[in-house]
Amino acid sequence: MAEIIDLNLRHKHQRRKLEDQAKQRAAAVASALSCGLCPRRCAHCGMAIENPVIPPPEAPYPFCSPCLEEYQAFRRLEDGQGEPEAYWHSPRWAEMWRYWLKHMKACDDFRSSAEFLRLMREHQEQS
Repeated sequence: MAEIIDLNLRHKHQRRKLEDQAKQRAAAVASALSCGLCPRRCAHCGMAIENPVIPPPEAPYPFCSPCLEEYQAFRRLEDGQGEPEAYWHSPRWAEMWRYWLKHMKACDDFRSSAEFLRLMREHQEQS
């Protein structure tokens, strides 16, 4: 009985630890989604775009040249224009592009939500 555990202090430490973890998670989400569409990085592969140019109207995101060519090949196949241009232009390849575009749309939708705007405001206040 020589050691008495202060439960209030222990609870306070646990609460502070959980709050710190929540702040780290919020910062990670804010950073990932706010930096996700940098015009100097390819939205698909993440590589730096050396000479950023205005993307063609049919490209929904900034792409490097190789990814833009792949996206355009995907669009041609989806629109029924021609045959696959490379051996890897398989149904799984097209599915990958479809899911990637859905993922990007979901990110765009979340970026325009009130919750994300609040998260960004709070993140900027803490920085």
